[in-house]
Amino acid sequence: MKNKIAVLLSILALALAAAACQAPWNTTTPSETSAPTDIITEPPTEAPTETATEEPTPALPIVTDPIIYSFAFFTPDRGWAVTQDGNEVLVTVDGGQTWLNATPAALSPLPAGVTSLGLTPFFLDADTAWMTPGSFGSGSGTLYHTTDGGQTWTATPTPFDNAQYTFVDPNGGYALVSLDAGAGSQYVAIYQTTDGGANWTQVFSHVPGETASLPGGGHKSGLTFLDMNHGWIGGDIPMTDYFYLYTTSDGGVSWSQETDIALPAGFSNTFEEAQRPFFVSGTVGYLPVRMLTESSESYLLIYRSDDSGQTWIYQGLVQNGWDVDFDTPASGWIASDLGLYHSTDGGVTWSALSPSGIPATDSILKVDFVDGQYGWALSTPDPGTMSPLHLYRTVDGGASWTQLMP
Repeated sequence: MKNKIAVLLSILALALAAAACQAPWNTTTPSETSAPTDIITEPPTEAPTETATEEPTPALPIVTDPIIYSFAFFTPDRGWAVTQDGNEVLVTVDGGQTWLNATPAALSPLPAGVTSLGLTPFFLDADTAWMTPGSFGSGSGTLYHTTDGGQTWTATPTPFDNAQYTFVDPNGGYALVSLDAGAGSQYVAIYQTTDGGANWTQVFSHVPGETASLPGGGHKSGLTFLDMNHGWIGGDIPMTDYFYLYTTSDGGVSWSQETDIALPAGFSNTFEEAQRPFFVSGTVGYLPVRMLTESSESYLLIYRSDDSGQTWIYQGLVQNGWDVDFDTPASGWIASDLGLYHSTDGGVTWSALSPSGIPATDSILKVDFVDGQYGWALSTPDPGTMSPLHLYRTVDGGASWTQLMP
């Protein structure tokens, strides 16, 4: 097994020291952390200050050989990416052959002493995105929002920082905000918007000394909503054979644990990390779960729901899996240390591919398909350092790949 998987999941099993949903700006001198003293318990009553809009850019500048770490495509030609340092948001209109810098002008240059903005945008489609740069824990932040593919951005004050966003349409969305983290725990607040992020209402928050329906214990890995009522939060906790997945049916006000998830036969005394579920349709969704066994073997387990997330049924697994994507309810792809895998039966069985163009010695870290033919993959020969990173594209369903970057 490659070093990265072993290190990552060993840390998960031993301590699971919770991190913020979106890391603050990384400075050259790490800041001290402490429990929050002023937790916002009421939604803001005043409307946010006037929104500032950046001047339109006639043509976004080309970025030469960017180091891309994450990406999301919506058509064979159009997609988004974020650089490995978390400082630049990129767009492409030619399938990833050329990348344009769509980062808001206000975020460059970096403030003195800051090495990373920690950008983790939410991309709704090829035109629409939201993101908040990391901050120094001030309790407030700035939401950047675009509806024209990064040509222009609006900058709106928010009553929170360190947010991870999820939107169900251009208007309705949620922010998962980390309040405090410690070994084996993470306290959060959840905010809702119905006007695209211009205004936010707090619907849930942990309060010190009070018991909440969403436990403070456990690291929260992400938030997903199918509609404005039904949502899920995945995560992990240092307990064996424990699925950390909570659901809400009232827009995030109250939460309950999913208790119908079971390990596949032959596995026990394992540590699980439930990632964010994602939906391919209004009824069909998938839940990726990373599992670490007693013998330090790692697997990516795939669970499926056919009833809009009410129940989750185990489908199949791939050893040393990093990432999963489904382009239809039946057709899925898994990126792993051992290569690229494809399923045509909803994740029950996975077939290893022998893709031409990607070195057999590379670990495939991420995969994204927009249909049965067009897809992209990120690989590295050294998952321990994540360097170098290579971006590939296929136009024939994964049979052959062309290197795009660097």
